[in-house]
Amino acid sequence: MIGWLLLLLLALGAILILWRMGFPGKLGSFALAALVFGAAGYAWQGSPGLKGDPVAADKEVAPVDPVLIDLRNKMFGELTSARGYLIASDAMISHGNTEKAVIWLIGGVRKDPSDASLWTWLGFTMAQHDGMITPPAQMAFDKALALWPDHPGPPFFLGLALIRANDFVGARRWWARALELTPENATYRNEIAQRLMLLDRLLAQAGVDPRTGAAAPALEGGSAPKPPTSVR
Repeated sequence: MIGWLLLLLLALGAILILWRMGFPGKLGSFALAALVFGAAGYAWQGSPGLKGDPVAADKEVAPVDPVLIDLRNKMFGELTSARGYLIASDAMISHGNTEKAVIWLIGGVRKDPSDASLWTWLGFTMAQHDGMITPPAQMAFDKALALWPDHPGPPFFLGLALIRANDFVGARRWWARALELTPENATYRNEIAQRLMLLDRLLAQAGVDPRTGAAAPALEGGSAPKPPTSVR
């Protein structure tokens, strides 16, 4: 529509110029014919009916962390009905299509609403897409926690989503819960423990009690350090 309006304005402007310059009839007819042919070519080759929106730059591609995917596979298993949905969503995310990954995972939970690994990854992917834990993402995590209350996967990835949203104290609660639920002989237990230990150190360095979330008092002659900005 914008294209047609611009073309109409151009034609009217050309007619006005020809009239003011006093073009003879034959020359004026020739000029108008040229405009008509130009309009026909534009209608044929161009897209005058499309909106005149600016072209958006390609979305930045976010590489999938293979260490994180390996940890997810250890927690949820690899020989499951959900694996196809998880792998496909990983491929979409690696190409920057987090929205498509969310839609794909929604299809997964509709097909198998009792699989908490799908609900967990849906909540995590929603949070990644929106840059925060939105109510729909929280609802997906809550569903996963309700389905598998004794599994460490849902609380761990909820904690990771909170860390990426810069809620380190909230994340600490869920990572501690994940470690509590992890069997002693689980191959991934040490990975959760190391992450929790690192988070506790960062909180302590920021002047925050890891267990209570309370700010530590400022040192004499100074102030408490600022909280960390990121933990992965």
